[in-house]
Amino acid sequence: MNFTELTKLFRDELVLCRVHEGEFVVVASQAESRVGYVDAFLAAIESLGAHGVNLQFPGIRHAHLPYSGRQTRDVDIFIDSVPQAMETLKKANMVVDVTAEGLVHTKARAVTLNNGARMLMVWEKPEILERMFPRESLRKRVENSIDMLRQTETMRVTSNAGTDISVRLASNTPIIGQYGYTDQPGRWDHFAGGFAAFYPIEESVNGRIVLDTGDILLPLNRYVTSPIDITIKNGFITDIKGEGLETELFKQYFESWNDKEVYYTSHFGWGLDETALWEALSFYGNETYGMDARAFAGNFMWSTGPNAHVKRYTKCHYDIPMRNCTIALDGKEIIKEGTVIEPSLKLV
Repeated sequence: MNFTELTKLFRDELVLCRVHEGEFVVVASQAESRVGYVDAFLAAIESLGAHGVNLQFPGIRHAHLPYSGRQTRDVDIFIDSVPQAMETLKKANMVVDVTAEGLVHTKARAVTLNNGARMLMVWEKPEILERMFPRESLRKRVENSIDMLRQTETMRVTSNAGTDISVRLASNTPIIGQYGYTDQPGRWDHFAGGFAAFYPIEESVNGRIVLDTGDILLPLNRYVTSPIDITIKNGFITDIKGEGLETELFKQYFESWNDKEVYYTSHFGWGLDETALWEALSFYGNETYGMDARAFAGNFMWSTGPNAHVKRYTKCHYDIPMRNCTIALDGKEIIKEGTVIEPSLKLV
């Protein structure tokens, strides 16, 4: 995709985000940001009569790996030590995050949203963004999912591979909906993708999750090839069993942080995007952030590690999209063995 085409794609996205004349839009980047993304977004912003600036952060794409020198390249330390950067974020009407690392679990995101700005993360390759471009029908199904979760007390997930996990929701349970753009103050989204997720009552997460062939480990960007059997008690992973390379990598990544908090569960949810491809990871490998994997329709996705709602900020974070699971809300099945069966969540 050439620069003109990329600028048009980004302009179409910013129109959905209601960027308009006179707004101040910050494009946040890092040295490893995708080539051309900063310039194309700045051109798209200018074409809408808004004012755009580029704010480049320190850090590297794989900052989620522990290493001894990370304090010198940490986004949060930069935000704290460079007040001008924080002030720039506070004054923005919108922040477009094209950083290689992603600001989703950093203080930069909190500063942006708490001051009423909207924030959009963009990392995927242009052909993925074009294929998964946001649709109103997707937004409706995501919002229907949010409405269902607000009325739910218990979610249970089962599979023929052996998964049987239950979680509870409270009246104030944090619920997330992603449909690929943001047009509301203080809202974050990721272009592209579509799913619903929530942070359950932490001590209510109990049971067993068995990762089976074809399930996905992010950010390792690997398909599971042999079962990984995980026991969870009161929101904490207490046992990991299995044979094969993925089990060893799964455990090693946890252990490398030397941090008990990495074993807590984080958010739970399901994918809704019919344009997202489960098989995309086999084509793109480490060149994708994994939004196809996170969003493909009918997946069950759960995660580990950070949860700002309980003030847990560990940087070790797994997202784990799974196939062939059955999801039931208060006993009513909405996804059956990986297929969406709830009418309000199906594409019509």
